[in-house]
Parts: sequence; structure tokens; C-alpha cells
Amino acid sequence: MFLDRAVPDSLAYYRFLDLEPDPALLTALEHVDYRTTFILDLLPLAADYARTEDTAAQQRIHELLTQVYEALPLPVVRVPVLSAEERVQFILDRL
Repeated sequence: MFLDRAVPDSLAYYRFLDLEPDPALLTALEHVDYRTTFILDLLPLAADYARTEDTAAQQRIHELLTQVYEALPLPVVRVPVLSAEERVQFILDRL
């Protein structure tokens, strides 16, 4: 099973918005257990109806997500910019 978003992402967004994390979130973070976490290097920003961040915000969120996951006792694999097919294979090769 792959998750596009998971519990640790919430902490990154709290930090991005300069909010104090909810205590329930901090408790939940103590129990996360993922076999591997993949962080995909950023592609060029393609604005649409759902993505309202500019490039600077996109980069900051990516930095915060990376910091949060790397601070957890989980394996983190960085996925470089590749074609969609190559990214899939890169991930499958590291499961």
C-alpha cells in the first residue's frame, strides 16, 4: 500500500503555517510505522485549481516534509526527477 499523504505530513503543514502542533498529532507521530518513506524531488510547479502555492511555498513545504520524515526513525529514500515510468521503477526497486 502506498500513501500519498500520511500523519507526518500534518506536522510539516503546521510548521509551514506557523501553528503550534495539536497534541493529538504529536501523540500520533509517536506511533507511525512505515516500512519506507519515499520523498520525490520536486518537478516544476504546474498551477491548477487545487495547488495555490507559488514556487517558494512549494519548495518550503518540500523542505519541511523532508525535515519531518528524516527526524523520524524511518528509512527515507529520495527519488530523483525521472520520467513517471522511471520513478515507478526506482521505487519498486527499493521496496
